[in-house]
Amino acid sequence: MAITFDTTSYEFSHGRTPRGRGSWAFAAVRNPDTKDIIWSPSMTYAEAKKHAAKIAAERGISTLYVQS
Repeated sequence: MAITFDTTSYEFSHGRTPRGRGSWAFAAVRNPDTKDIIWSPSMTYAEAKKHAAKIAAERGISTLYVQS
């Protein structure tokens, strides 16, 4: 299953596309409850996307929103 990543909120908040190293947050809805967020350990954005995509596929989620 291909996972789509929506970065609109992140870009609006930060004024740029997501990049770099850190602890990233992804969710299946734009404004999730904290318990519904997929958190990554500290890693690059590319690594975090792979981490989140694996979890999303296991949960049957097709779109993830990068949290700001």
